[in-house]
Amino acid sequence: MRVNIETERLIIRDPIVGDFDSIWEMRNDESVTKFTGGITKLSKDELYALHIKRCENIDSKPNEYSVMLKDSREYIGYCGFQYCDLLGGLEILYGYAKKYWGNRYAIEAAKAVLDFGINELKLKEIVAAVNYENAASDKVLINIGFEYLGDVKWPNQGLVKKYKMAKKSSEFSQ
Repeated sequence: MRVNIETERLIIRDPIVGDFDSIWEMRNDESVTKFTGGITKLSKDELYALHIKRCENIDSKPNEYSVMLKDSREYIGYCGFQYCDLLGGLEILYGYAKKYWGNRYAIEAAKAVLDFGINELKLKEIVAAVNYENAASDKVLINIGFEYLGDVKWPNQGLVKKYKMAKKSSEFSQ
């Protein structure tokens, strides 16, 4: 299943090779990666090889998708899903280049990806984690209908907030 979700301002699609330069730039920006593991420890060639694999292995499973501005088709970040052992489930994740912060793109994309996950991929439960210092991500999760469950110990970050999807699939558009 190829993913191509459109919102009012965004296109959310499967990653393509052409996204790599923007991804490389994001993965090397301290402010962007502060709460997502820090600047990549991989070389550019190593990260590129992983990106190529991600582009080649698109199927119906939940994935990390590229987020583009609809008007310019410019890559601005990612939003999607991945399995997280620490949270014990499928996690919604997102990240955006710093110059796009503050425009509510994260909320717009996360709502659309969550709706896609529930209605198209038939996901039943989705979790998330947010560092206590990351107020912006906290707002995104609350805005898209997640509820706080408690704290989880996270490597190199200490305690983080654990969230789960609070809405039932019947509450999302069909």
